[in-house]
Amino acid sequence: MLPSASAESGQPHVLIYLVTSDTADLQQLCANLGAQLVSTSPTVMRFPAMPKVAIVTHSQSQIDARIVQSCDALVVALDGSSGVGRETFILWQQARDQSLPRHFLATNTVHGRADFDELSAIAIRTMEPDLMIRYLPIDSDDESSLAGIYDLLTSEIQTGTAPDWITVSADPEHIAITSTAREELFDHLAYSGLDDATLANHQAGLPISVTKLESAWLHPDVVSITPIDFKVGIRVFSSWIANLAPVWLPSLVDAQSTTDVAHAQERIGIVITEEIARMWGDQNQEELLMIKNGEVSKVDTKLDSPTIIIASELTPAATLRNSKSSSLLFTPAF
Repeated sequence: MLPSASAESGQPHVLIYLVTSDTADLQQLCANLGAQLVSTSPTVMRFPAMPKVAIVTHSQSQIDARIVQSCDALVVALDGSSGVGRETFILWQQARDQSLPRHFLATNTVHGRADFDELSAIAIRTMEPDLMIRYLPIDSDDESSLAGIYDLLTSEIQTGTAPDWITVSADPEHIAITSTAREELFDHLAYSGLDDATLANHQAGLPISVTKLESAWLHPDVVSITPIDFKVGIRVFSSWIANLAPVWLPSLVDAQSTTDVAHAQERIGIVITEEIARMWGDQNQEELLMIKNGEVSKVDTKLDSPTIIIASELTPAATLRNSKSSSLLFTPAF
């Protein structure tokens, strides 16, 4: 099931940067993710059940390295109809160097030139050699769409549409033909996320419980790919997002102390591009001012959400705060 609003009320502010092809249908992409499109210039998606999560979406030709430098995770939507450009390869490497959580989405795999297996191979060969593949798409009976996904880890099939998801055990034939892929996944998970004792047991040929492997799957260094056409990957992608933690945390400096912005009680933010600012603290109705080198100006806000603000004529690295605050934010150094 999708995360409930009450379950996610304590989730921290998280900004995700999603890069897709220049030909992508952004509204369809948003629908396939189970998200809402709240801005089109720039494109911003949000999840009603996770209000503090924001996804800034750019096509390959719009990539802005400043966003990946100041986000908490990177997602690349691999398009079976249009391939991947050099700009995306460079951005992915930048995210790897920053040790950001990363995720691939597989789109247009049914009617495009490349199917899910081919997109996965491209990702492994060009960007992520340690890519883990847990969920495989299941074609509909007439092969014109996707009917669900197969979980290699649990040998279960998830099918249906939200909220009427159905999970059933795979038949023995399905398990047999995917046994090699399942063993590869087990090995990858064993070496990346298990404790030393459990890994030693695995190396000795002893069985590992699926529960421990599922825990290893949640490690932030695990990079995987999710098929999302026809909304089959909504639950998988939502679960990945729900486990993200803030990575980029500017320093909050006031007259008494210096701390990271995650502890902010006030509404405060920092500008990252000429039209996007990251925000923290509780959202309120107070007017925001932009502070840079002692100069103060008003903010012409186009979108005000818990995690980001879209506005015009912003000054990168400036602090956004209310008129009663004297706090400043400074970008973190890695």
